[in-house]
Amino acid sequence: MQHINLKETQLETCANPISLQDIRTLKELYQLKSETRDLRQPLVRNIMKQRVVGQQCIESLKNALYSLETIHIDDYTGQRVLRLDGKKQIEVDLTYEIRELKKDIYYLEYGEDHFINYLAKFIPDFRRYVNEGIEKLHGKSFNAFITDRDGTTNNYCGRYRSSVQPIYNSVFLSRFAKNRCSYPIFITSAPLKDFGILNVSINPSGIFYYAGSKGREFIDPEGDFHSFPIDAEKQEMIHLLNDRMRQLLEDPHFEKFNFIGSALQFKFGQTTIARQDITRSINPEESTAFLEKVKSIVDELDPEHRNFRIEDTGLDIEIILTIDQKGKGSVKDFDKGDGLEFICNKIDIDTSHGPNLVCGDTPSDIPMLKTAVEICDDVWAVFVTRNEKLAREVQEICPQSMIVPSPDILLTILGLLSL
Repeated sequence: MQHINLKETQLETCANPISLQDIRTLKELYQLKSETRDLRQPLVRNIMKQRVVGQQCIESLKNALYSLETIHIDDYTGQRVLRLDGKKQIEVDLTYEIRELKKDIYYLEYGEDHFINYLAKFIPDFRRYVNEGIEKLHGKSFNAFITDRDGTTNNYCGRYRSSVQPIYNSVFLSRFAKNRCSYPIFITSAPLKDFGILNVSINPSGIFYYAGSKGREFIDPEGDFHSFPIDAEKQEMIHLLNDRMRQLLEDPHFEKFNFIGSALQFKFGQTTIARQDITRSINPEESTAFLEKVKSIVDELDPEHRNFRIEDTGLDIEIILTIDQKGKGSVKDFDKGDGLEFICNKIDIDTSHGPNLVCGDTPSDIPMLKTAVEICDDVWAVFVTRNEKLAREVQEICPQSMIVPSPDILLTILGLLSL
């Protein structure tokens, strides 16, 4: 297989150069991450057109990396700290931001062959998993490619707003979607936009369907917006809930939950509030107490539990607007399976045509896989997990499945399949 050599041709200018910055506030961090998105997005388009990146763009990424690496480290805790405002500070784990910038720089400087060797140095059994995946999926072109984002095709980040997609990630995914898929669909629990998956993705336009809020809302490759219908009474309930959550996080005792993980996200038919992040920066007792506080507000608004369901992931509290169960006279929470069925009906996918590929990483992706198996022919699955129970469940639902331990393994499989 001949990989793309990123060093063969060069673009002379960088459309959105990044200078060295002294990052002291969370706002400045997010501004820098926004600048890296603006820089990365056109680079992906150029790489997809067999053009390669000029040195000025690589230097800009190095400037961003150095700006992150020089953020102040507290002498006592050993953690990087940023100001929220004039007085308050917050510890920030920048593992994702720094690591993904280093990968992008290596990818651009040394090319795809060397980059894959680079990944193999850090991920145990990398080549074994990649070779197994290529062997299983070689030669297949997929009707639908249905995938989660965070933890599946994108490494986890401590703050969603910082989880800007890397260049190598976008090239591998976009190339696979263009060359091997008819309907490439992201279905994520995050919002669609403001602030959602569209704000952190850098894939070229016109390739993917992006579905947020577990599939309640999506944008097709032509840019048209679609949404699952919500009746007026339930819409009013979600507005009341969101007002209460805003008030809760304005309380000085709870405002820190605005700045970790998913923070507070108003989705279409769902509200998500982080109570912990992947680095466990919140005291466990404090996190549990916050969960109980949120539950008490939901119980107050919906004492008969007809409108909301609460799903606690351990990191996020997801408050989900219920839907009526068909023919059963009862309600259920909206899941990714409902979202997938809505999308398939809306865009008229021929589900009798296969093969179809489903990718996920958590139990919240299981309904998506189950629905795919129920409504689609010839379903294959790749799940990214080290959870043996989840792995067994995936394999029971979809015998044509594979389990890998890292998003970068899945990305490399997809990237190599598309050459």
